[in-house]
Amino acid sequence: MKLRVLSLLLLVTSALALLAPARGLVREDLATLVAEIKKTRDDADPKLVQQLGNLRTREAMTALIELYDSVFGSIYMRREVVKALGAFDGVPDAEQPALQKLTDVATEAVEFELRSMAIDTLGACRNMGKHFLKTIVESNADDDVRERAMQLVVGMANESDKDFFERLFKNDGSNKDKEKDKKPAKKDKNAPSEKRVASLRSIRELAFEQVAKTTAIDKLYEYAREKDPNDPESWGVRRLALLEIESRKDKGLYELAKTVYDDNTERGVTRGEAARILAEFDGVKLAPKFLEDGRKGPDQAPASMTRAIADELARMRDEATDKKLVALVGKGKVYEQRFVLRALRGFKDDKFFERLIKYVEGATKKGPPAKEDPAYNEQRDLVLDTIEVLAESKHAGAQAMLLTLVESAKDPKIAADAQILAGALHALGKMTSMSGDWRSKLESLASDKRVEVRNGALLALGKSGDKKYVPLLVAALDHADWSTRYAALDGLEQSRSPEAVGAMVSRLEKETGLMLIRFTDALFRLSGKPFRSSVPAWKNWWEKEGKGFQPISAADLAKLQAEEEIRRLKQITKTPSFFGVRILSHRVIFIIDVSGSMSEVLRSEYAGKTGEPRMEVAKKELTACIDALEPQSLFNIVVFSSDVNHWLDGGIAQFSQSNKDEAKKYVAALGAGGATNLYDAMKQAFADPDVDTIFVLSDGEPTAGEVVDPSLIRDRVKEWNRNRRIVVNTIAVGGSFQVLEWLAEDSGGMHKKIQ
Repeated sequence: MKLRVLSLLLLVTSALALLAPARGLVREDLATLVAEIKKTRDDADPKLVQQLGNLRTREAMTALIELYDSVFGSIYMRREVVKALGAFDGVPDAEQPALQKLTDVATEAVEFELRSMAIDTLGACRNMGKHFLKTIVESNADDDVRERAMQLVVGMANESDKDFFERLFKNDGSNKDKEKDKKPAKKDKNAPSEKRVASLRSIRELAFEQVAKTTAIDKLYEYAREKDPNDPESWGVRRLALLEIESRKDKGLYELAKTVYDDNTERGVTRGEAARILAEFDGVKLAPKFLEDGRKGPDQAPASMTRAIADELARMRDEATDKKLVALVGKGKVYEQRFVLRALRGFKDDKFFERLIKYVEGATKKGPPAKEDPAYNEQRDLVLDTIEVLAESKHAGAQAMLLTLVESAKDPKIAADAQILAGALHALGKMTSMSGDWRSKLESLASDKRVEVRNGALLALGKSGDKKYVPLLVAALDHADWSTRYAALDGLEQSRSPEAVGAMVSRLEKETGLMLIRFTDALFRLSGKPFRSSVPAWKNWWEKEGKGFQPISAADLAKLQAEEEIRRLKQITKTPSFFGVRILSHRVIFIIDVSGSMSEVLRSEYAGKTGEPRMEVAKKELTACIDALEPQSLFNIVVFSSDVNHWLDGGIAQFSQSNKDEAKKYVAALGAGGATNLYDAMKQAFADPDVDTIFVLSDGEPTAGEVVDPSLIRDRVKEWNRNRRIVVNTIAVGGSFQVLEWLAEDSGGMHKKIQ
């Protein structure tokens, strides 16, 4: 026994003796790596940072955090540190501080790239990553950070997370005042205030999806029916409960779906789900009811519901129902006609198509009215819907009619509305080959006075990729309208010709802001040259190498794009932003909600304390943004409540010190009151021919204006933007509003939520 103990002691001593030099080597490697990195700072080889992480010692972890906090200034190198910190997951004496640093970066970093990398790195940490992600979910971090953390937790979930999900689901804010009647305990005045964690609808719904899987069926029915007047956003849980009951094929599903469908106070999207479920049970037996309900006015049936009903009728494709639908074509109010038309999508009948052709011909003969007319705007929606149905049909007569309609554009006195012409161009692009006759029509329209028509023609010619149109597209690069130059730029990039590149380089010195970025991005994709927005560098390169230039291959471009992204992240310059969304444009309109609800307060970070009024937060952010705008910027401010007003008449104005001071005075004087007229505010902003970027801040669903239904607002804005391609960034204050998410999504913009 003594010999065995002695042997073990000798083994341990030998192991320690072997480890001592190894530890010494690690320390030497650590010191060497850190010294080399500090010597070159942001120009250091990122592989050195990774090597530091691979050491997986507490000293290496501490060194990485020091580099992040005190040495590196670029997003790129700090992002490399964030990635390296993930290697310490599972290292006993370094894991906790490393992952805590990742959590701090995810919740506190200003830069989106750093927050995103920190969250994703935690998601890859299989030992303790989920624990720290949960702390983020239950923190006061930005809503988008908490939502992303929750999504990752759901992806890593197992049975042990049941209590966590149940807690999040039940924390709906309804019990926040439960303790208000209790006598408060005495508190130390110097003690820090307790932080409050606010419930988010999106997180609560993600939690409920997990909880619902093991929830008793009776309880699910309670959730599906429960309406809390103090929680207007509880509709999401009701919808998810309905879908979970459907997945279990429970016998009570049919009656529940009927109840939801018939509830005029329920959200349209949930009633649409109920319509789908009922259709699966009853099929064509429901067609008469669907026909009746789908034609009800928006006060009884929102567009999201009637569209779902129409889609179910279209899926049925029942002969008797189709006859009834065809008999209803052209009858009733516009919203009824649009419903019938949608329900007939996919219906094949020559007489039906001929009827639609005649309708479009008749509706477009007179042209648009001289003044704004809401009734005409509705009729235009119906014409565009009809054109879309005809495009899907590929009917020969429809193609001929649309070609004639486009031909009329040459004479503005008899031409149809510009948006209808743009819709016709878009439809013909789906229906026709790029024949000589069609191309000649497009060529004649490429110089049309109406922006929607002109841009549509240029975009269609550009998609052909035919180098024949390079001179025409090059000429359009000098057009006064930025969106026309953008359409021409797209076509020239697709042509991939040296002449196109030379013309693009020549134009650079006349562009600024977002358009300069778009030009240089296109040049990079063709040449692979990393000159970014340096006009002299591009000109110098073209003078030296332009003669023998050939566009780079797709494989070479992919490699260079990765390198260019690294260069971008290594820059330490700051860009102006609005609620964290970067402002790249020099042609911006800020649309600000000043309705009565903007006087309500945002949540406070601390329990027992009141947050700032939404209006004041918006004014502070907008004032700071105005101060940070670049000198070349053109901007304007549009505010809306029941009505719409603006800072400057005549559109966006040149940035100057006097304009900046006047704009800040205008913002300071803003107050909250009235309804929420989002549609008219968007219409006014789109009427400005110079704007290329719009920021929309709102705290509620639309309640006033020509159009109130969110789905219909989305339709109109998409049509306005079909050939202009304005970027719309949206900020939702105090809640989740789908229309704002749609506006950003459809235009390639960013959406943010501020609670």
